[in-house]
Amino acid sequence: MSVHADPGTHAHTDPATARIVAALGPESEDMPDLGIPSAPPGRGLSDLVAAQGAGGDLVVVVPMTFGRAPAVIADSARTLRDVRGRADGARLALAAPLGDATMLVTRLRAAIRRHPEAASVLVVSPAIDPFADAELFRLARLARQYGHPGLVEVAFHGGSEPDPDLAGGLARLDALGGGRPLLVPATLAPAPVTGRDLPGEGEHLLGPAVLRSIIDTRVREAVHRWDHGAHGPDGPDGPDGSDGIDPALDAEDGHGYAHSHVAADGSVYTHSH
Repeated sequence: MSVHADPGTHAHTDPATARIVAALGPESEDMPDLGIPSAPPGRGLSDLVAAQGAGGDLVVVVPMTFGRAPAVIADSARTLRDVRGRADGARLALAAPLGDATMLVTRLRAAIRRHPEAASVLVVSPAIDPFADAELFRLARLARQYGHPGLVEVAFHGGSEPDPDLAGGLARLDALGGGRPLLVPATLAPAPVTGRDLPGEGEHLLGPAVLRSIIDTRVREAVHRWDHGAHGPDGPDGPDGSDGIDPALDAEDGHGYAHSHVAADGSVYTHSH
């Protein structure tokens, strides 16, 4: 990046030059191949980020979650914090996650509208954890609101302790008179194949072009934020949080059972994650 011409002006980073890395999690299993370097948080992501940034380019990591797996965000932040600490002057930024609950509900509704003939819908996802799985029931209910059909159920295919599993979800729709249900994935994987030749099988919630467009938007936002802070008095990793890393360390707060901690001064505070 060029030197300031004066205190009020500076050269901006071209988002097209940023090195994009996708941080993987349970919602990104079997996602379309976009040609983007990808790894789960931890050693794999750490090594990948270090390699991508070796030439001095800004590396932007995008957590591949709709927010149901906040551990992907927090663990990505911890990974980048460690890389930042080891590599003095490393140019790193953590983008906002791929999407949020509002986006997921919107995309579920759009997928349902593409099949107006469907008598019922089964929203499918790998099991993540009890809280993420319970959240999917709420989001499926919101996707159903004001739409057609009126019968929308949830099932889990893969992951840890799927409850109900795919067979159980289909059996419930059968018992409720759901006819031939539409399968809609709530993650980046295609809807599973059931052997019943159901509508929606093998279809993605987001096609490759749409998915890449969303990722590029997140990268542009992160580059803009990084640029804004990089030329401020605190630098790119100052208290303004312009690299997005430190603010994301608390992404899991509010997810999970509430519990208490005792601070060094004896005060007690309660939160959940």
